[in-house]
Amino acid sequence: MKVDTKKFFAALLVFCVTVVAIAVHDYKQVDNAVFETVAKAIIMFLGALPFMLLYRNILTRTVDALSDEMDATNEKLYETTNLLEEKVEEKTKELLDEGFIDPLTHLSNRHRLMFDMDRYAYRTLIIVYLQNFKDLNHFFGKDIGESLLQQFALWLERMNYNAYRLGNTEFALLIEDEYSYNEVSDYCENFIHQLSKHSFTAGLENVPLTVQMGVHTGDKLSLTYADTALQFAIETTKPFSMYTTHDDLESKQQRNIKTAQNIREAFHTGRIICYYQAIISTFDEKIEKYETLSRLISTDDTIIPPHDFLAIAQKTSLYPQISQEIIRQTCETFKERTESFTIHLCALDIKNHSTMECIKEVIVATNTANRIIFELSEEDIYEHYLLVSHFIQQVKRLGAKIAIDNFGSSYSNFDKIIHLEVDYLKIDGSLVNKIMHSQRHAQIIKTIASFANAIGAKSIAENVETAEILEQIKSMGIHFAQGFHIGEPKPIS
Repeated sequence: MKVDTKKFFAALLVFCVTVVAIAVHDYKQVDNAVFETVAKAIIMFLGALPFMLLYRNILTRTVDALSDEMDATNEKLYETTNLLEEKVEEKTKELLDEGFIDPLTHLSNRHRLMFDMDRYAYRTLIIVYLQNFKDLNHFFGKDIGESLLQQFALWLERMNYNAYRLGNTEFALLIEDEYSYNEVSDYCENFIHQLSKHSFTAGLENVPLTVQMGVHTGDKLSLTYADTALQFAIETTKPFSMYTTHDDLESKQQRNIKTAQNIREAFHTGRIICYYQAIISTFDEKIEKYETLSRLISTDDTIIPPHDFLAIAQKTSLYPQISQEIIRQTCETFKERTESFTIHLCALDIKNHSTMECIKEVIVATNTANRIIFELSEEDIYEHYLLVSHFIQQVKRLGAKIAIDNFGSSYSNFDKIIHLEVDYLKIDGSLVNKIMHSQRHAQIIKTIASFANAIGAKSIAENVETAEILEQIKSMGIHFAQGFHIGEPKPIS
């Protein structure tokens, strides 16, 4: 209990005065010595009382001042604590942003995607792969490539997609609803349609961005499953694919892994070799050229054709080395011969810097530049026109020639072919096979032959399997022929 000091001293003073009054009243009844002692004590106390009151006031003011100072200190400490908490919260948010935000596009990154999939009840995940970005980046340069990525990210935000950036050419979309196959189809088709209406700027040029998509739906979303669906879409050249367990995609992946291991072992043990198929002139039926065809020799000496292993090899880091080995083997084989020879290249080869350097080095060292013919697929020209055009300019300066393989099989963009100034058009074997039984196919072949003549190129018919087909293409003015009737692929000693 707190005691009121003023009231205490007042009561004490009254008490002392009362005692003195009583003592004076009864002093005759009290011994003089005792009375004197009590009186002195009371007088001394009363004399000291003002000093005690003064000390009490000083002490009270000191305590009050210390109390005020302590209150002010506590208030400053409270303000400092709040400020520190704000700074810590701000720094924590900044660190989280650094860990969860892609610095180039400012979209959420892969870490944030995994965090959100674990924390929230999303039911559909879509991986979006920028199909033609690498070509644009290679042609226009890194700065414009980064600008295209930023433009694409901005487009995603403006279209209100819940978007994330996974890597250089991959983005992801998270959706709360679980979609059926038909709903996925509608969603992806609408995405592709909306994207096709938008042009992105690359310097002074307007360029489109094309995509392929992999989808996974369900209670527990998996980035692996969505990526598996995307890879299936890429392999089958579909615009999108949805992961389903009955597709047995995982088993296929395991088979691919085993095949990739076999390819690696074959390469390191020298079991990837070159076969050559003769190409004759239709005017005198003499061999003038050979087409190079790769083969993998299995451990049981089975000869495996390229379509059974090259597609898988292209997915591995070993593929450039395989391409370069085929180039070296072929050029070494023909450096002492007089025939021309063809080597098939794909967009992956043209994009690879070390493969391009190998081509330049080997054809100069073997003195085969004026006899080598690089075959490019019509599909690669259609999808990677700028890249292919630049490659053709480079190798033509060295003296090499260019052939368009499988011409007429799909796109047949005549305008692009004219501007590329190619030397040979290889007529697709699926057309040649039907030449004897289909007037329509025969007419297409005549058109291609006439087109080749018009642009100053030579025509080569593939898959000539019979003498009758050979005679037929001769009558059409086609310059060269190859196929099993001419000769099977085999090694050249």
